[in-house]
Amino acid sequence: MKNRFTQPRWVKEHSFDYSDWKTISPEKIASIKNGIASFNSTNPIVSIVIPVWNEEKNILRTLSSFSAMNLPWATELIIVNNNSTDETQAILDYFNVKSIIEKKQGIAHARLAGLKEAKGYYHLCGDGDSLYPPHWVSNMVKGLQNSSVTCVYANYSFIPVSTTSRITLGCYELIAEALFEVRRIKREFLNVRGANFGFRKHQGLQVKGFEMPITRVFDNDEATKTFVVFGEDGRMGRKLGEIGKIKLIRTSGARIWTSSRRLVKDGSLSQAFLKRIVKESGRLFEYFAGPSKVKNTTDSLTTQPF
Repeated sequence: MKNRFTQPRWVKEHSFDYSDWKTISPEKIASIKNGIASFNSTNPIVSIVIPVWNEEKNILRTLSSFSAMNLPWATELIIVNNNSTDETQAILDYFNVKSIIEKKQGIAHARLAGLKEAKGYYHLCGDGDSLYPPHWVSNMVKGLQNSSVTCVYANYSFIPVSTTSRITLGCYELIAEALFEVRRIKREFLNVRGANFGFRKHQGLQVKGFEMPITRVFDNDEATKTFVVFGEDGRMGRKLGEIGKIKLIRTSGARIWTSSRRLVKDGSLSQAFLKRIVKESGRLFEYFAGPSKVKNTTDSLTTQPF
């Protein structure tokens, strides 16, 4: 429980600040380059696919965490650039990261392009503003070595920003994860988040989980007319859950760490918590006793609502 309220040492190693990536020390640049070279497998068993959009301020920390990762199997890393207009592509090129460009705007399009490009039997999904623990690949893939499991996912913790303390964030996470446990009764697929889940490639293609008629753009601001409720991650989890089991990987070695900037973007942490309570309170009955078949999905939709 104590570890819940502190950051692991490995997180601190990759939480360096930079305003311009070109000013990072030559030693750090060399370390990241050398580590990322381990992902240049031509015959991978595991593919890690990360969609990005204007992540020049975050992507180097993510790459740094991957550069220190233990890889028990041949692994490739693919970054899908979804029309970034900043220095994201320049960073990827400089560090020799395999990347593709997806012109169709939207995270589902980017994830689908990565899924089609990937060569690995196992497919792990991540995000470009999160940090991944050293044994993340092994913990996620081990969950998929059970043939009855078609989708694995793990939780995440927040890195403090501004005046928000790690203790406060830890308390928030405990409450949020209590809700996740309730969802597991009838709606576990809602716990599947794009930053931290995986499946077998052929099954992902089989269920067409990322083929969405309505897709989120990367900022997906609720105040805009382009806001989309349906997520490609939850849809993939739901579709995979229809052909097998969804498994939560509970070990801290699968827990990722991400910035709390989006959590507190609308105000204080307490405001974020109250907003979540209001949003989820009306769904509790469905989580406990809802029908096994979900009615409101994107399956029957054919066009964007805007």
